[in-house]
Amino acid sequence: KLKLSILMFRHGDRSPTTNIPNDIYTTDSWPQGPGQLSIIGKESHLENGKFFRARYTDPSSETYLGLNPDYKRVEVDVRSTDMERTLMSAESFLAGFFPPPDNNLTNPLDVWQPIPVHTRPYSTEKMLDGPPVPCKAFKEGYHETMMHNADFVSFMEDNKETTKKIFDVCGWKARPDLLATIKVMESTYDTLFCEISHNFTLAKEFVEADLYNLIVPYSKVRWGLWNAMTDREKAFNGGVLLHELKKRVRDALEGNNEHKLVIFSGHDYTLAAILTCLGVYDGVQTPYATVLAVEVWETEEGGHEIRLIRHHKDEDLISYTLPGCQESGCSEEQFYSLNAHLEMSEDDILD
Repeated sequence: KLKLSILMFRHGDRSPTTNIPNDIYTTDSWPQGPGQLSIIGKESHLENGKFFRARYTDPSSETYLGLNPDYKRVEVDVRSTDMERTLMSAESFLAGFFPPPDNNLTNPLDVWQPIPVHTRPYSTEKMLDGPPVPCKAFKEGYHETMMHNADFVSFMEDNKETTKKIFDVCGWKARPDLLATIKVMESTYDTLFCEISHNFTLAKEFVEADLYNLIVPYSKVRWGLWNAMTDREKAFNGGVLLHELKKRVRDALEGNNEHKLVIFSGHDYTLAAILTCLGVYDGVQTPYATVLAVEVWETEEGGHEIRLIRHHKDEDLISYTLPGCQESGCSEEQFYSLNAHLEMSEDDILD
């Protein structure tokens, strides 16, 4: 019997967040400006909501969550980072999961019902958005770790000429070190990816230089750096969310609240951070609208089992085997002890 589900997802498809200096496109080329959820992004999470509604609200299904299909306030808790694309992704998901009852199209609310999405200012977000921007302890430690990572430094040294070519073609100014350089590469890759995904014709100079294919390896290296972090750096990024997951599971099993569905709307790095802390991150950027689900099951013997699955429309459902656990899932004790040294409370991270 399914007792609790905690969903964590990346926002849907969006416009790029960065302009490339020599690009023929600017923020004005996108209907809502930079970093905004697209129609595709809204539709993806609407479909995700429908998928999980079918999974959790059908009494004849073994994945039935016992959730009121018409929405009951005490059963559902939703939190998002304070960005339009994540807030709108959460709202799109909820529109798919909780369509209004007895839909007869007599007024606008018959095709949609408002459901609260909680958030907090970006400057104080410590759980879904990594360490706060002013956190010097993380920034300094991470910089030191990466600048002494042999694989990263070797890759950047081996590709110095390619890096210079990319910077020249794009019109970027040189950066002070390798870490700052690869951050530029990642944002450039993201912009090109968005343009290609939305069928924009790339600038002639970018096509002639084969810019997109040149820059793909840099993005792969950048995401692979998550597994090169020290435990302290992993904890700064995902330790608060790891702590929250365990608290939510414990509260549900001890009857401390009535939540059956908990939703966290975040980013690709939100998922990378928690997968890293859980010990199962593959070092690959998660696609838009990817959903992770921590499901708490009651076993026939009266115990409980915690499972982690991943859903994306272009993939088969993935089940993770967490470290120290069985293929079928973790016992309560195994889950509570899983990488406990990486857990942090929000009070542990100073602004």
